Amino acid sequence: MACCGPKLTPRTALAKYAEALRGQPEDELPTLFPMYTVPLETLLEMTRIEPHEELKARDVLVEYRGSMGNVGFISHQWVGVGHPDPESKQMRIFQEALKAARDDVKMRSISPDIVSEINNPKIRPFPTARLFSEPLFFWYDYFSIPQKAEHPCEQLDAINSIQAYVDKCSFFFALVPVLESSSSMALLSPLTWQGRGWCRLEKAVRELSHDPSWIMVKGPRDMQFISDVLASSRAGSGPVGEGAFTVQEDCLKLRPVLMTVLKRKLIRLLKSKDFAGYRALLNQQSTILTGMGCDFEPLLEMENSDDPHGQDRSNTLMFLHQNGFSTIRTKDSCGWFPIHYAALVGDASLVQDLLALEADPNQGTKKAHPNLGFEAGTPPLSISCYFRKNEVVRLLLSVRASFDSLGPIIHYPLNCAAAVNNAEAVQILCEAGCSPLQRNALGHSCIETAASWGLGLEAMEELVRQASIAGAVDKIDPTPALYLAAISWGGAEVVQRLVAMRADVNAQTADEPAKRTLLMRAMYTAVLWQHRFHKVTATSTFLYHARGGTALMLALVTGNYEFAAALIAAGAQLIPRNARGFSAADLVSKHSAPDFLAEAFEGRVEACRRVAELACGWVKMAF
Repeated sequence: MACCGPKLTPRTALAKYAEALRGQPEDELPTLFPMYTVPLETLLEMTRIEPHEELKARDVLVEYRGSMGNVGFISHQWVGVGHPDPESKQMRIFQEALKAARDDVKMRSISPDIVSEINNPKIRPFPTARLFSEPLFFWYDYFSIPQKAEHPCEQLDAINSIQAYVDKCSFFFALVPVLESSSSMALLSPLTWQGRGWCRLEKAVRELSHDPSWIMVKGPRDMQFISDVLASSRAGSGPVGEGAFTVQEDCLKLRPVLMTVLKRKLIRLLKSKDFAGYRALLNQQSTILTGMGCDFEPLLEMENSDDPHGQDRSNTLMFLHQNGFSTIRTKDSCGWFPIHYAALVGDASLVQDLLALEADPNQGTKKAHPNLGFEAGTPPLSISCYFRKNEVVRLLLSVRASFDSLGPIIHYPLNCAAAVNNAEAVQILCEAGCSPLQRNALGHSCIETAASWGLGLEAMEELVRQASIAGAVDKIDPTPALYLAAISWGGAEVVQRLVAMRADVNAQTADEPAKRTLLMRAMYTAVLWQHRFHKVTATSTFLYHARGGTALMLALVTGNYEFAAALIAAGAQLIPRNARGFSAADLVSKHSAPDFLAEAFEGRVEACRRVAELACGWVKMAF
């Protein structure tokens, strides 16, 4: 990345180590079990999903080798128990999506998701022609990994080869349509996919590979291209070890896989002299490996060094050494100081040592960090809140770190805590004097932030409790939170809670959040001009339809179908038209709308009520 390249002083051990690595060939990831795939045409002709053993016996599987073409890795949540897709519901949607991408002239590209586009306005859509530029094969666990109990060793070898499979894949698909499970006792959706431990592992391996981008498939004609680090984290947040596993012991099987790709990525970053990217990943280890029951071994051995401050601070010296910093005041090419990376690590004793050496607890970052998604001006307190390092949060507040006098930034500490559902940090900050009604530079309240990230309700409940303590509950307007959640990752439980707070599901003020600040108004105007005269994107489309629009309209235009079902179940009307003259039914393709929405447009809302009930039941079971 441009701002994260060299130049690092060659006197540091890290720079010397990186230089030594550059001449070494990259270790090939071990493939302990062959990479079995199915060709595109075979996949498109399938009418039922058969296990590896049956397909192999009929010579349907192809052992992939690098010169044969491209491979797409399919990540998906199993619909049934003992079978991933008993009625082929998921696979039919994927087949239709591939056919549309190949044959429909209107699907020449896949638009970036809204967060990717906002964070990187220069991002380009993904051309669908790339998918079919060479022979295309697909890796799918039920096809590609032995399923029978008599093959446990082969199955384990295949699991330990997942990192090699993903590394060989040109494309990564997350197959996440909103569907009922085969038992009709739970709902599958993008939110439940992101909660599964196996799915988190597959996505983490992709993000740590040479190409971290991926494609989300939500419907036959509803796909999104995700390439931004912040968008990716929002679309699958949480450590692998904290994900839901049907068999909890599976988590331990995945530990060596994650360790291998972590080390490999760190070495790649050093070889390319992306030292800031290396630091960002190095210091996230404790977060990434949470729940995996393992520690990370440092790449570098600590060399003998005199403490320049005349004190025994071996922990601090090791930290500076591993990160390639010569002093606590060294700033890297992404504008981050040691105190920021220490907040990322979450080691309170390390932060305490840096503070004792006169590190500034209110030091803002000097540039945006593309590897982490934080803008210039972000303080250590925000970083520790975002990564749930609450011991560090308490420590920084004890030395009077500021939570409100930080200038115009997006990632205020309380917003960060709300975003990642860090209810404990919300309580700590509010008890220290932070207002639960605080807004960031975009004008977003913390309740709106919590709703839009959709990671749980605990932080939102704590914000409401703190507002009640402050006698300010009546100042909370929950309706705008519906709009922001609709275009992001809000789920049915978010709708349920906001409606309980008296959010108006039929309010037609969906563009209000886009006009709160001068910055937002300028962006709103520019994007609308772009939509009319230049190019149509996911962001321009939702902003174009926001004027006079409802939360339901925004959910439909952005493909948040679970949220849409919950709104309809809560009484959202289908008749209103926005300022452009469109009704809710006009904003979703008849070929892409799930059955429960198609029924609602015909006046039958029972299926939407069932989807909303199942979604709320799933969240309670899974988390």
